Amino acid sequence: MTTQAAGRRPLTRRIALPALRVIIILAVGAIAVWKLEPGEIRDAFHIESWGFLVLAIVANFVSVTFKGVAWKAVVDALPSLRIKTRFIDIMSPLFVGFLFNTVLAARLGEIVKVLLLRRRLERRGERPPTTTLLGTVVAENLVSTIMWVALVVVIGLFLPLPSYAWVASISLGLACLAVVIVALLSSPGRQVPPWLRTGPLWARATRAVVRLWGAVRESHLGLRDPRQMGIVSGASLLCWIAQWAGLYCTLIAFGLEHVGWGGAGLLLVTVTLAQAFPVLPGNLLIFQAAAVVPLTASYGVSAAEAIAFSVVLQATEAIVGVAVGFLFLIYEGVGFKQLRRQAEEENARTGPREPVIVDTLGGP
Repeated sequence: MTTQAAGRRPLTRRIALPALRVIIILAVGAIAVWKLEPGEIRDAFHIESWGFLVLAIVANFVSVTFKGVAWKAVVDALPSLRIKTRFIDIMSPLFVGFLFNTVLAARLGEIVKVLLLRRRLERRGERPPTTTLLGTVVAENLVSTIMWVALVVVIGLFLPLPSYAWVASISLGLACLAVVIVALLSSPGRQVPPWLRTGPLWARATRAVVRLWGAVRESHLGLRDPRQMGIVSGASLLCWIAQWAGLYCTLIAFGLEHVGWGGAGLLLVTVTLAQAFPVLPGNLLIFQAAAVVPLTASYGVSAAEAIAFSVVLQATEAIVGVAVGFLFLIYEGVGFKQLRRQAEEENARTGPREPVIVDTLGGP
């Protein structure tokens, strides 16, 4: 590649991404308001129970808190860590990361929270590599995804769920379970299992797999302890239950009692899967589509009501990330732009040839 070609690529990327986002906004927005009168949507923004809406916000806060408990258990289990983390060491980076994930298109918040955690650990004399801490994020999300699937299965046993919810959740859960099992059973060292190094396809991706596998395997070493794995699994399950409860409370707040816990369970599947692929800041419009489609198709909710519900539902989650995350950002004593630049530099340093997967589902 010539120097001129190398210089043109970033410019093309800077132009292409905003253009893609504008196209998505226009397309999804047009579909959302198609054949809808503006007055219908305005009238649909009617909250029947503000108390349940407050409960939904509280449930989302509790969900993030349990996610912090799970991540803390993974970090504390690192063999290289001499001193266990304090709860504030985890919660502050977690909420700031949630803030970045809410206001930016890419899930840059995953790297932000790792950078803040590393800075806090360095103040206490610990110097874990960034890759290792990224591995803890991957490990926590893998276990969290398995617990998400377990909850969806339990919901499906007692409440009706469509077939696509079963297929999507179980397929993803089995893939994550396979990674966790291999990581737990692998021997010490930063090597990739031999069966991952065979074949021409894997040969081309060896560098990426080695980097990711080394971090994930190291993060799973401490999870061989049943107590640590129990803490991570239990906290992750409670995280998803709190999110499920938040969805149900938001439905009640809108007077959609007939959708019930089963509908809240279906929304837990569709909204979570949609957030795993962020395209727009806060996954705006994609989030709304993930909530509107199941409500209108499976539960007979009008399009106007479903759109209003989806907007308020995202607001109940964003309030936690933006408000609490901003307070923790002030507490950390670092500017938003500075932290964003550091995260982008760290993300660029890994390079496209050595990607680091830092999230499985689009949770907080």
